[in-house]
Amino acid sequence: MSDRINVEEILKNGGYKLTKQRKVIIEALSDNSGPYTANEIFSIVSDKYSGINFSTIYRNLEILVKLGIVEKLNISDGCCHFKLAGSKHHHHIICNKCGNITEIDICPFGDLVSKNKFEELDFEPIEHRFEIYGICSKCRSKE
Repeated sequence: MSDRINVEEILKNGGYKLTKQRKVIIEALSDNSGPYTANEIFSIVSDKYSGINFSTIYRNLEILVKLGIVEKLNISDGCCHFKLAGSKHHHHIICNKCGNITEIDICPFGDLVSKNKFEELDFEPIEHRFEIYGICSKCRSKE
């Protein structure tokens, strides 16, 4: 967990501590490629931390999302997926068949909307999400 000092600082500034439960959640997300649903995280974490329950996982995931430590992806399959937040801005491509989620480092949003438009609307954007859905090469090769 190379970002532990940073994570601890973010938690502390948010009024939280790095509890055992939060630590194992963060370790699970950093040790694996993700993103994962809360149920998948529960399976990974319960192997390392016996006695943890699903509500503890979900409650802590929401805190970590609120603090910007974990990213919550609301994918069209109806399930939320979670992953450690990256330091650089990115978006995702998602396979409609296998559900594989891959980060992409392009942002079409900046090219589509000018800063002047937001000034006209007297609006300051804070965040945005952009997902592209399609079929990955592995699934296409199976067809």
